[in-house]
Amino acid sequence: MHGTYPAVEERLGSLIIEGQRQEVWVRSTPDTDGTWHNALLFRRDGKLSAPEAVVAGVDWHVPPGVALQRARELEEREQIQLFQRAQRPKPPLF
Repeated sequence: MHGTYPAVEERLGSLIIEGQRQEVWVRSTPDTDGTWHNALLFRRDGKLSAPEAVVAGVDWHVPPGVALQRARELEEREQIQLFQRAQRPKPPLF
């Protein structure tokens, strides 16, 4: 998914999930056909922050700005559900 433009990340805000503050970002990445792919990124905030973000894909294919607006429309519980879904083990690919 590497297009002409790099991924754009926009800060959505922060949540407390399972007792930890998570900074929430919206990533929008274009592919070579110009289709945008969006995801929410959850980055643990604090001194012992994990180096990798938890990435939750969403079913949007919209440019930056529009993706941030859609993310703002999500309720807190929906954001938490996306985080929890992204934490689940993934089945192996065959």
